[in-house]
Amino acid sequence: MLKRDYKAVSYALASCVLGLIFMRLIVYFAALPSETYGQSLGSSALFSLCTQLIFFLAVPFCIYKFYGNRTVKKTLEFSRVGGFKLYYLLAVPLGISVYFLTIGVSSSWTALLKLTGYTVASSSPDMPENFVFGFFVADVLLTALLPAICEEFAMRGGLLTTVRRSYSDTFCIVLFAVIFGLFHQNIRQVFYTALFGALAAYLTLRTRSLYPAMLMHFTNNFCSVFIDYAVNYGWALGGGLYDIMGIMPVWVLALVFLAVGLFGAAMVVIMMYLRDRRNIKKKRRLLIDYAFDMDAVRAAEEQSGIIAERTDDKLYKPTLRDGALIIALLTVALCTTVFTYVWGFFY
Repeated sequence: MLKRDYKAVSYALASCVLGLIFMRLIVYFAALPSETYGQSLGSSALFSLCTQLIFFLAVPFCIYKFYGNRTVKKTLEFSRVGGFKLYYLLAVPLGISVYFLTIGVSSSWTALLKLTGYTVASSSPDMPENFVFGFFVADVLLTALLPAICEEFAMRGGLLTTVRRSYSDTFCIVLFAVIFGLFHQNIRQVFYTALFGALAAYLTLRTRSLYPAMLMHFTNNFCSVFIDYAVNYGWALGGGLYDIMGIMPVWVLALVFLAVGLFGAAMVVIMMYLRDRRNIKKKRRLLIDYAFDMDAVRAAEEQSGIIAERTDDKLYKPTLRDGALIIALLTVALCTTVFTYVWGFFY
């Protein structure tokens, strides 16, 4: 079954990588009008709706369901979409801290690229003079909500579930940092998205759920949209963020980012504590229910998700053939990422 799962997740990843390239070609050659912000948003909507809903969500879901011979419920379980725990909401303040850390990492990475001669592509047209609520909602939908659901389903769903049954958690975190960084196929995004991908993989592995990563992803992207509008329209909350950061001494800015990082780390620690506390209560109840029959208790723990669904001595080691397509897709993503640096391909 696991050998079949490797084929399934390879096909799903192919849908993501090749679908992204396909849609960029469509938008590029369609040459849709983008002189105004509304027209530019319309072009982005065509790209995002098709890419996210079809290639990142619908196609992988259908592959996992039909090729994997799963029911809808089993498909969602395979992709770590299950019950929601209240402590997952701590991923919201974590997402805010991640956004501010992303500003620092992204700015530093872009400055480094400029030193090598890289030219930053021109941005989209200026926003309208007056705030348009419909544009704001569309931006939140396209930039925050869809990626949080679809990209997490594609990257930290069935793909992570399958790879984790073959390799250690540490290996998975590093691997998914590389995959998520290259997945964007954009030299400006590759570094901070790799770090984001590592954190999202860690949260998914430790909580065995997609919801924390989804909430963190949504909050991070929502902050990006909100701050852009706040700066453009001079909103009291967030409107002067970049001005304040611009006048801060470097050492003060470094201390601020350190404090933000420690706050984010505290959110992760609290989440893990609450998860472990719930599991301890479940384990105590199982010990009583099964009269301290440890074999029965361990089986119940695996079934209920208290402990990992596999042990290191039973890891399936995929062959080169099992991972050949995944390696090929990462090579393609690496090449298109390099193209965005050398030629500004698609940008």
